Amino acid sequence: MRKSLAQAIAQLLVRMSRYQPFQAWLHRVVSAYKQTQTSCPLPPGVEIPEITPIDVRLGKQQKGTRINLLVPALSSQHVFGGIETALQVFDELRHHFDHVRIIATDEAIPEPRPGAYYGQWPIIALDRDPLESDHIVAAGSRWGKTLSVHERDYFMATAWWTAHNAFSILSWQQRQYPSIDRRRLLYLIQDFEPGFYPWSTRYVLAQATYALPERTIAVINSEWLADYLHVQGHRFSTKNVLHPQLHPKLTIARNRLEHFQKERILLVYGRPGTERNAFALIVVALRLWAQSYADASKWQILSAGESFSPIELGHECQLKSVGKLGIDDYANLLSRSAVGLSLMVSPHPSYPPLEMAAFGVRVVTNGFANKNLSKLSSFLISVDQPEPSSLSQALSGLTRDFDAHGPLEVAQTDVDWKGNFLHSTSPPMTWIPDVANTLLNATSTSGLMHADEDKAPIFNNRPS
Repeated sequence: MRKSLAQAIAQLLVRMSRYQPFQAWLHRVVSAYKQTQTSCPLPPGVEIPEITPIDVRLGKQQKGTRINLLVPALSSQHVFGGIETALQVFDELRHHFDHVRIIATDEAIPEPRPGAYYGQWPIIALDRDPLESDHIVAAGSRWGKTLSVHERDYFMATAWWTAHNAFSILSWQQRQYPSIDRRRLLYLIQDFEPGFYPWSTRYVLAQATYALPERTIAVINSEWLADYLHVQGHRFSTKNVLHPQLHPKLTIARNRLEHFQKERILLVYGRPGTERNAFALIVVALRLWAQSYADASKWQILSAGESFSPIELGHECQLKSVGKLGIDDYANLLSRSAVGLSLMVSPHPSYPPLEMAAFGVRVVTNGFANKNLSKLSSFLISVDQPEPSSLSQALSGLTRDFDAHGPLEVAQTDVDWKGNFLHSTSPPMTWIPDVANTLLNATSTSGLMHADEDKAPIFNNRPS
């Protein structure tokens, strides 16, 4: 009985398969199944969302030039450190162009700070026609959408993934307009970004953005980083170096104080979410310091940067976060802190240890490759091999000295400094006109500056 039923069903299916309506239905079923298979989640690590292509379309030709900044985010909670630097450089650069556009590559709905120079600019979707006025394009949700690009668009990239997409956009633009085949990308390099990742896909992608020297106008944040890139074999046909300078608002706050009144405050630059700031190493070092220094419990141990719950260090010591501070509160805390601890596992110097030392804080920091901040000031103590015991010993020495001898008051004039971080007489970003001119007029390699002919600009920045 079962066999005959099965045979009957088989014969029925064979007959039905000859009919077009049944064939169409079966095709729809198979297509739907295939689609569900392709839409299944991929294994972890397969997707690289930050390099999702920004597809482009031929845009309506505008009158005049347009400079485009590709930056990961514009919302106020994300604008510090590298993004703040990029926006400040762009603020100076934009005056050399007729039109301005900021492309937020990682945000679908940016929420800029209203008081920023771009804070009231219109925000439009990626697939909308660009405005004649300065505006922002939200490109965080870009599937099936395209960016309007015309012949007189110029581009500035920041983080490596924005450079990755910017080079692709530039290549497309040059295919559409062969006369601009020598056009360059302005690339603000603020760290050796391959080092943000273990040897991996992202490592090689980040490193590849340094491998197009003839297509790059490089602006490198700090001499240490520029030298490190050079040693790593990365050369750029045009190169400028940003030399750190104390933020103007911190300079004003510092100049109001002839003396810094010091307290038992050990100030940490704490960013648990950023591996290169070595937060776990900081915590272990503080625990060793609390264990080894008998008077550790008399000290307040505060962390500025990212917010986190209090961390017990043992021996009645606790690391407390004050989060991200405004300039005035930050300056007040700097002026009262006696000892600091701030790490950066990269060739970039990081601004917090420099800012601490500028306010008379004795700071323990780390060396890295060619970087040695102790050459700048006696208030900076650089540990060549940063590991828990060496950091703990350095902290014990500074806190013991303060408890034994003070001083409870540090005169502003007692803070020694080599270099222009505190006392620059040159106006900031004097190199901007040259960079703008090179970007606008790079039509042949003969007009490029040799890679060794570095400019030496001064730049004001403070990552929070």
